[in-house]
Amino acid sequence: MAASKLLNLLALTSLAVLATTFNAQPVTALSHAGGSPHLNRIVPGGHQAIAKKRRGTNGRCKQRSSSSIAAAAQTPAAAIAVSVGISVGAAAPATTSVAAAPTTSAAPAPSSTPAPVNSAGKGKIGISWNSENDPSSLGNVVSDNTGYVYTWSPWAPSDNLFGLQFAAMLWGPTQQSPWDQLVVPGYTNIALALNEPDEPSQLNMDPGAAATFWQQQVNPRAGMGYDIWGPAVTSSARGETWMDNFLAACAGACTFSHNSLHFYDTDPQALITYVEHWHQKYGKPIVLTEFACQNFGGGAQADMDQVWAFYQTVIPWLMAQDYVTAIIPFGFLEDMGNVNPLNQLMKGGQLTDLGKYVVYGPY
Repeated sequence: MAASKLLNLLALTSLAVLATTFNAQPVTALSHAGGSPHLNRIVPGGHQAIAKKRRGTNGRCKQRSSSSIAAAAQTPAAAIAVSVGISVGAAAPATTSVAAAPTTSAAPAPSSTPAPVNSAGKGKIGISWNSENDPSSLGNVVSDNTGYVYTWSPWAPSDNLFGLQFAAMLWGPTQQSPWDQLVVPGYTNIALALNEPDEPSQLNMDPGAAATFWQQQVNPRAGMGYDIWGPAVTSSARGETWMDNFLAACAGACTFSHNSLHFYDTDPQALITYVEHWHQKYGKPIVLTEFACQNFGGGAQADMDQVWAFYQTVIPWLMAQDYVTAIIPFGFLEDMGNVNPLNQLMKGGQLTDLGKYVVYGPY
């Protein structure tokens, strides 16, 4: 009898251990700890804050693990994540964080948001990507309208580009070593160089020195099969003057197929006029590698209605221009620095309502 009771006691103990071992965790326990990482080295003070952030690509971008790539490729999970605003982490199951509702009723995103295709088309929309962004979320921001991605550096954002063309950038001479190592035949097929060489808080490079540097370091990539985009100057009067002096110093010996432009203002018509002027004056196709509805002149920033109106004016116009090859807004970032946060196109690895419009349209 004693032996029988002992066996029963042992059996009950074993069941208790098994129940404890296989007890399911609550959903909140599966959420990604710590949330989305923010960009580093951001300092106050106008455009210089953006300068610090964009230069935060001084190391290789985060690489996706094989498990995270496999997880991101599962269409049902990705479709659910976008349709209900659930954030999918790189190393954890989907969290229960729901995207915030829009704060304005003006210009709402389409009521039926398309599921991500996890593969880019041949569209003009480009993705500006920082090294602090989670590479596993890149697949959440591509569609038939997207075609490009760049990181202000020679480093690709991920091993899996979801069909996007990577534009490798030589920000300036400080990136010469990784540029030489990475930007070789077969790495990608687009190269661009010199980020805001006219801007004191950015590259701030003399046009004559830039012309010599371009011929020595950038021109050879054309012989490696690269399509080269030109120096990306600011939209201030200083930018056009710098380009004129650069071209004079080049004397026809600097190779590039496109003019690269940046634009920050709250007037959509000013952007249209600016792009038209550059095309008419210089005669080259245009790539707009940074732009936002942003006032750097010290005045009031646009509200949400005005930001929507800006994008719904300029995106359709840019898409319709045959001479505009790439349209890359400044906004696929978790931290916008000193740019009006209402321009943010991605948050927590998912598209904002404005981001859905930019990526999916309709235009």
